[in-house]
Amino acid sequence: MSRQIGTEHRAFTPTFLRTLLIGTIAGTGLTDAAGAPLTISPHDFRRISVTDAIMNGLPPHIAQVICGHKNIDTTMGCKAVYPADTIEAHKAFITRRRATRPSEEYRTPTEEEWDAFLAHFEKRKVSIGTCGRAFSTPCVHEHAWV
Repeated sequence: MSRQIGTEHRAFTPTFLRTLLIGTIAGTGLTDAAGAPLTISPHDFRRISVTDAIMNGLPPHIAQVICGHKNIDTTMGCKAVYPADTIEAHKAFITRRRATRPSEEYRTPTEEEWDAFLAHFEKRKVSIGTCGRAFSTPCVHEHAWV
């Protein structure tokens, strides 16, 4: 980007861009959650761009190269993760996972299977004790199953 100064076209300096950005944001009257005037930096736009690119399918390792990061963790640190994104990503993972597994694994268990499942935890309580004792210390419940 450039601007004309007299008869010359000069590139925008970082200071000029920052000043322009600060003035523009101040003019909007936007505030943060605490009610203070919103502040934004040119680097915030870089983070927004990385987030948008990755959220729309750009592989993170390609975003890393574009950003010039030496470490993928730096790139992923720039990508904003929102709670809804996490939930949607998990749902997509489960859907993909279920597509690769036999469907009979996802059936509703029978009464007998459910009872056996719950009984396992009751037996476990008896075997490890329910008195809150420290692990590997004697307990009256320890050999209750014998």
